[in-house]
Amino acid sequence: MENTNLPSDHLPILFTDQSGINHEGIYNSAIRAFVEKTGDEGPEDSGISYAAEEILEWEYLDDQASFDSDIMIIL
Repeated sequence: MENTNLPSDHLPILFTDQSGINHEGIYNSAIRAFVEKTGDEGPEDSGISYAAEEILEWEYLDDQASFDSDIMIIL
């Protein structure tokens, strides 16, 4: 993986697998895997999981990357 840091848990990301295919999803630290988003059915609608070692690169999909996932920002 080019970016050796792992993303924050459950934030929207775009990740590329070893075949060069891009996927949208989240990183799940509990299973140390990137999980592809498959639909809008909710958390129970999980997609295919890719072990962190199978991912070439990843990036956040929006500006949430700059926020600590443990801190709630109230506007």
